Amino acid sequence: MGSTVRRQQAESFVLQGEEPLVLRYKPVSGGLFAVRSQADPSHEDNMSYAEGTDYTVDVEEGLLRRTADSRIPDWSRHPLCGIRNFDHNLFPDYSNKAYTFYAEYDYEAEDESIGGQRDAAKLLPRVISKLKNGEPVTFAVLGDSISTGGEASTDELAFFGRFARYLTEKFGDGRSRIEIVNKAIGGEDSTGGAGRVEQDIVPCRPDLVTIGYGMNDQNLYDHGPGVPPQEYKKNIRTIIETLRSQCDCDIVLVASCTPNPYWQHTSGRMGEYVAVLHELGRECGIPVADAYAVWVQELAAGKTPESLLLNNINHPNDYGHELYMHGFLAMMEG
Repeated sequence: MGSTVRRQQAESFVLQGEEPLVLRYKPVSGGLFAVRSQADPSHEDNMSYAEGTDYTVDVEEGLLRRTADSRIPDWSRHPLCGIRNFDHNLFPDYSNKAYTFYAEYDYEAEDESIGGQRDAAKLLPRVISKLKNGEPVTFAVLGDSISTGGEASTDELAFFGRFARYLTEKFGDGRSRIEIVNKAIGGEDSTGGAGRVEQDIVPCRPDLVTIGYGMNDQNLYDHGPGVPPQEYKKNIRTIIETLRSQCDCDIVLVASCTPNPYWQHTSGRMGEYVAVLHELGRECGIPVADAYAVWVQELAAGKTPESLLLNNINHPNDYGHELYMHGFLAMMEG
């Protein structure tokens, strides 16, 4: 099997002192390596950082670190650095926004074998048929704050914007247009979604609906999780059945990333909620965009929670929303 040079467009980092962090992929020696303050290089507030002055990169080991006099903010000065089981309400500013920066670099990846690709038309038959015929598509987003786009810098970089662009570019005929109707509500769990799907989603007459709950359901309180897994399953099933009985639409279940393990409301049970989504997917014949699986792989590869979560709790940064998109790609293409 051969290899291809690919480009990591905007991998996010939060660095502490001069401690190194591992890059997600090993950079190509002599290839592009650029570090900047914003995911989008055209952002009006973007600042480019200089190798040797602000950071050093060890290509052989795949490590990135700040210099002692770097302009890159030092996360060791963050009020939550080193604190376990933290209550974010006790801190006026717990965000990682001021500390997050992005690296763009070339890396070598093995060529993927051809074959075994999923039939996208079977996963999203209504959407793909309309796109191929140049008809407009209405994409309704239902879920919690992550589904509102929190905390992507733009809707285009949020997972739903990325997915809409992918669908248009891959299946559209040049005339195709996807209108995104975002009905997600921050702080909501699946109980809230089940209670308002008929009122908020059905009247939109959607062609596609993403259902993104689980983050707030898994929250740990004195009485236990916010919504226990079996009740969560019942709520998601209610949403599915309501949509199927009153709409002619394709549905995608979105499995959430994991929250910061050091946040006091993290139950550590997100995997159980993801398992419920996969059960429902099999039972109802609905695809699952598994951002959780991608997220777990990133953490295992050396990414830190603060490097992925812009609010340092449970909201992905721009790179985190890209990881969500990887879950959609795995769903669509295998």
